[in-house]
Amino acid sequence: MFKTHLAIGFLVGLIAMHYIQPSNQVLFMILILLGSLLPDIDHPNSTLGRKTKIIALLFEHRGFFHGFLSIIPLLFLLSFILTKVQLIAVALGYASHLLSDALTVEGIMPLHPLSRWRLKGFLRTGAFYEGIFLLGVVVIDVIMLWRL
Repeated sequence: MFKTHLAIGFLVGLIAMHYIQPSNQVLFMILILLGSLLPDIDHPNSTLGRKTKIIALLFEHRGFFHGFLSIIPLLFLLSFILTKVQLIAVALGYASHLLSDALTVEGIMPLHPLSRWRLKGFLRTGAFYEGIFLLGVVVIDVIMLWRL
């Protein structure tokens, strides 16, 4: 869900900033958070999908945009306007979304469109356990922020 992807993206951003040390940490974090929402552009009821309904008509949810190969054309298009560090931020956010969706029972097709094999986990999207998982991630986010 939206909040879970943001919380996980934020955690990835906090960890990445320690190693990458971007010159503009705010922009870096914003790009990670945007990247963490991008794969759901193919769902008509998602935050981004509501603004781009045509994409949901053309692509199945958890299809192309939920495969790791979709990152390649995305980064290529963005390479004309973003720096390398900014591209890394988008890629990290995007990957955090895919990895978190891989923890759900619906899973992802990581090699789509080359393969329809699904990588699945144990969490049900929107279920009580996702709320517990989200709470755990937020607690870790707060602890990491506290240590900055």
